[in-house]
Amino acid sequence: MIKEILTKFVYRRSYFRPNLFKTLVVNFTFLPFRDAIKLPVLVLGPCKINAFTGKITLRHPAHFGMLKIGVCDPYRSYHEKSYLEIQGELNIGNHTVLRRGLSLFIKETGKVVLEDDVYVGDYVSIVSAESITIKKATRVANNTVFMDTDFHYTVNTLTREVKPINSPIVIGENNWIGAWCTIKKGCQTPKGTVIAGPYTMAGKNYVGKIPEFSIIAGSPAKLLAEGIRRINNYPNEAIVEEYFKTHTGKYTLPDDIDIEQFCMPT
Repeated sequence: MIKEILTKFVYRRSYFRPNLFKTLVVNFTFLPFRDAIKLPVLVLGPCKINAFTGKITLRHPAHFGMLKIGVCDPYRSYHEKSYLEIQGELNIGNHTVLRRGLSLFIKETGKVVLEDDVYVGDYVSIVSAESITIKKATRVANNTVFMDTDFHYTVNTLTREVKPINSPIVIGENNWIGAWCTIKKGCQTPKGTVIAGPYTMAGKNYVGKIPEFSIIAGSPAKLLAEGIRRINNYPNEAIVEEYFKTHTGKYTLPDDIDIEQFCMPT
């Protein structure tokens, strides 16, 4: 087992090779020993760890590489550093990815949940003082910001009221969040929501107010279209891409194809 793990560290291109020291620090700091020894968290590239008081919990039995932090490619974020400040709880599922340039700040009272097959792009900031949940098979593009807190209180000078500054974020299953979006406290989305970027700001509960598989955009975000979902299955996406190499018209799925299976990750 040890030989197999060392082989995975050594025989990889530099932008896929885990940072052995930071990987050991993260696993043996935030996980119990029985889980840490299996290295469920891999850290790739430069990473600054600013706090050691929180914990990482697993949604499944521990195994190698459940979460990869700092994934990159040769042409984007290769020279960047990821930042981790985990004072609260980070809860992870299988096949989760946080790409390089990440800023993750979980306060003592905060919790971030990444369900299975969650993929978060380069330069994303996640700040939690209460709760941020990203459900399974969701994709988040680069430079998006999640904040379940306003940080500072305000007072209404007419009513003298002071409202809470924290409210949970719940991003639904199989969502697709575009680049340069802002997801604010209280944002909740139904299954299959596309939050189109850039510069969309979503900060309210859309569940029950928009249908599943809708596109929202704008600041604040509003419904643009219904019945639209991302093809989140790379082999099937390749089929469509191959079609458009030789065709200019629309591609129509055959009637015997289940759209759910066609779009979801394998």
